[in-house]
Amino acid sequence: MAIPDGTWLVLARDVSHAIRVRGQSRVAAGLVLDVGTGLLRGVAVAPTDVEALAQACATAVSKPAGTLPPGQPGTVLCGRGLAEVVAQAMEVATRGSPLPVITEVDPPPEAEDTFDSLIGHMAGRTQPDELPSPEDWRPLYAQALGFFRAGPWLRWHDGIDLALEVTIAGTTTRHAAVVMGNAGLQHGLVLYPGNAIPPGLAAWQPGQSVPTPAGTLLCTLDPPGEVPAELGAKALRYGWPAEAKLVPAFLSLGPDKEGGDPGRLDVRRMTVSLAAVIAHDARGPVVTHPTGEPTTGTAALSDGHRGSFSMRQRPPADEPVPERLRVHQAGFDLVPQGTPVVLGHLPWPSLVSLRSAARLHRPAPPQAPRPAGAEVPLLAVLPKRRQGEPIAAKVAELDPYGVTVIETDDGQAVFTLVGTHGAELLMEVPADSPSLTAFRRRLRQTKGLHVVMIADEATSQGQGSVYGLFECHQALPPTRPRQAPLPSKPRSKGRRRR
Repeated sequence: MAIPDGTWLVLARDVSHAIRVRGQSRVAAGLVLDVGTGLLRGVAVAPTDVEALAQACATAVSKPAGTLPPGQPGTVLCGRGLAEVVAQAMEVATRGSPLPVITEVDPPPEAEDTFDSLIGHMAGRTQPDELPSPEDWRPLYAQALGFFRAGPWLRWHDGIDLALEVTIAGTTTRHAAVVMGNAGLQHGLVLYPGNAIPPGLAAWQPGQSVPTPAGTLLCTLDPPGEVPAELGAKALRYGWPAEAKLVPAFLSLGPDKEGGDPGRLDVRRMTVSLAAVIAHDARGPVVTHPTGEPTTGTAALSDGHRGSFSMRQRPPADEPVPERLRVHQAGFDLVPQGTPVVLGHLPWPSLVSLRSAARLHRPAPPQAPRPAGAEVPLLAVLPKRRQGEPIAAKVAELDPYGVTVIETDDGQAVFTLVGTHGAELLMEVPADSPSLTAFRRRLRQTKGLHVVMIADEATSQGQGSVYGLFECHQALPPTRPRQAPLPSKPRSKGRRRR
């Protein structure tokens, strides 16, 4: 639709959350835009919509901002439901002159974004020199929604430093990316500028100020009631589901380290960075090996452009040189009380479908032998549905070599999951259990290859979810001389509830 010259767009919002006026329980903001140029003609704040719009329209008529000439509009467009209020405001502003045609419309995203920027300024957030366009915001919210739905914080804690390179229009920037939310406090993604997280961040404790350098970009996810109203409305405007339990907000820290709304380049970098985390997380816990291949890819930006990324996990700063003696601290917190842990086996071909079904999958290490034997030994953890993903994430963080069985002096066999970052006790069975004997026999046939799976119990009937599938290899101990049989004890099926 062609817009004639001299057309205004008039909008009003409740800004009580951003501005406090003594003695006023409600504060409204009125805004007048010149549609032809996109420039701001007038803005005002008052206790009511009529007063705010009357003052804004009066400014637009007599003293418009910038180089715009004074004068009355030929046509006035306004937001839905505002025509009557705008008419009252224009009567005051034009002092009884004939009113222009007033038409209610759905305001264009550019106008709503301009109003967002104005409210952000009122609320104390610094504003960028170059505002993002709607074409910049759309891919950002699309990637943020993919990040929210993927929930990478279930698998990556905020102590994991992800080295990220982002290239846009031929310029590469480096960031230390940290996924937030594993502790259940603040969900989101933070991008620190440069090659490393800020000094002191690793030792940060609740109650202390967070060392956040200038140039840091944040995507936070919070309950709708905790997000500024204009940012919640912006998310909905750009396709965020109204029923979502968390809503995104984006923040950029300027040279003075004051938080502000992101500029166009910030939005583009965050878009590519979110795409990088989604792709990196989708690879599964195999990427916990920092020497592996980086995750690379591209993400769509505005104007038909694309940005590229390369992400890898940085090894811990205190990672030791390969030691001669490896010692593991065994814990008991992997499997909640009452969770079944079972022994079993799978035909090798069945692993193909399980690999594709698993939400987290780590293949066998490169040095593992080729599959052997007819069946692969299996240790399965069968948690309650809500516990599946957290347990799989803990196993991924453990980076398991596999299951070790230790026989105790009292005739018990203790199953322990041993990994690069520790060990977890899983269950114990009598040392003469038939299930243990069968597990060890199959383990010899596969030359130490076996599988640790975290899944719903219904997976045995082809239903339910596979939360984690970890293909492991443990070198077999030397064969011991045959011993006399142990005294007879009650048989176990290899299933224990802790």
